[in-house]
Amino acid sequence: KQYSGIYSTTQILVAMTQNNVKYMANTTSEMFNKDFAFHWQRWDNSIVRSWKDFADQFLSIPMAHQMSTNYMILDGTSNRQSLKVMRPYQVYATQKIINKLKHVDFDNAINKVGYVWHTTGSGKTITSFKSAWLASRLPNVDKVIFVVDRIQLTKQTSESYRAYDPEADMTMFSRLGSIADTENTNDLNRQLKSKGRNIIVTSVQKLNTLVSRKSVKLPDKNYGFIVDEAHRSTGGESFDLIQKAFKGAAWVGYTGTPMFDDTTSGLRTKDIFGPLLHAYT
Repeated sequence: KQYSGIYSTTQILVAMTQNNVKYMANTTSEMFNKDFAFHWQRWDNSIVRSWKDFADQFLSIPMAHQMSTNYMILDGTSNRQSLKVMRPYQVYATQKIINKLKHVDFDNAINKVGYVWHTTGSGKTITSFKSAWLASRLPNVDKVIFVVDRIQLTKQTSESYRAYDPEADMTMFSRLGSIADTENTNDLNRQLKSKGRNIIVTSVQKLNTLVSRKSVKLPDKNYGFIVDEAHRSTGGESFDLIQKAFKGAAWVGYTGTPMFDDTTSGLRTKDIFGPLLHAYT
């Protein structure tokens, strides 16, 4: 039976026995799927099975409030509208990024905040969107720029982000909301200069074209960059040029296959972005 009255506002369901606990986003009886009930995990990804430990870690204040606000997704994807709750490794990665960005000194030349290593298929789009959206609300960050490694991915990423954006007008699929796509390099330039705290979705190729222009004058703002597939798009000279052009910016990388000492003869992922923030492999 569907919840009604005050219980219709329930966002998270918890199923608990003495030695096992799972949680999931509230849903309808028709859409109920036990595959979307998750165990809570500790920072090292070990499973929390004790109801007492779960209560301490998940149902405590302010964590319970944060789970029902910061770590929920209103998925407005066409024909698939649903409420989603983030998995523990997604929560931990997002927390780490936001806490780091809060304390960035934008007067530094380059701020290498760190990188997140989450395996392919782990829901990176949701994690990166939440990181970008929460970062765009920080008082010390003027613009958040999400960078993909192929021009073709900008539209796909923008559509996914707009579906998750609680401020988007999905009935018109308009440009209203927090997400700003970039059709070309000139559009990227305009978005950088625009007022407001929109999340700009663009490609490393457009950024490279922009900073290579002799006439370019980048606005003096505090930029937070979140780079998708960090291992593929950032190893060459062009990315080094981009990082130097945006003076004082903060850089975060997402990757499923980071480059280590034994996997690359060039720059390692930590050389480009800083230390590992969270791993789920």
